[in-house]
This record gives sequence, structure tokens and C-alpha cells, in this order.
Amino acid sequence: MLLSAGFLTYIGFFDHYYRLDLRTTWTEALEDIHLKTTPTMSFVEYLSKPQNRIKWQEQALPNDELCMQNAIILDKFNRFPLIIDPSN
Repeated sequence: MLLSAGFLTYIGFFDHYYRLDLRTTWTEALEDIHLKTTPTMSFVEYLSKPQNRIKWQEQALPNDELCMQNAIILDKFNRFPLIIDPSN
């Protein structure tokens, strides 16, 4: 839950590679304070429903991790989401 909150709040500004780096850093910090994490957890799987992902693909959203993450941020954010899409 804590990783997901960080993802939704802070990660949208960064590209795919830095997002992976942040996740690793955050996971290591949680492990340092002895909080258990699920290393195989996918933000896309955890924060979205399969029917949402299918709907997004039907609306021509590419099925890559970055695009799905951006869609989740836009879907979950109540105020002003900040995302960077390098493909414009």
C-alpha cells in the first residue's frame, strides 16, 4: 500500500527507467525497516482492474507498462496529475 501511495503521488513525473529505480530504492528502504514487500507486485495489476485495462486498450492506449501506469495515475488522481509521456 505504501509503495502504491508513493507511486500515485510522486512517480508520474519520471520516465520508465527512473520509475523502476525509485521503486527499487523505496523497496530497499522498506526492507531496511523490516516492512515486508511483495517483489513481484505490479503497480498496473494492483491499482487497476482488468476491465479498465481492456477498456483503455480498446480506446487505442498502447499496452506497455508506462502507458498503463500513466492511465492509472490519471484515473486515480483527484486533483492535478503530473505525468510525463516521452512519446508525446
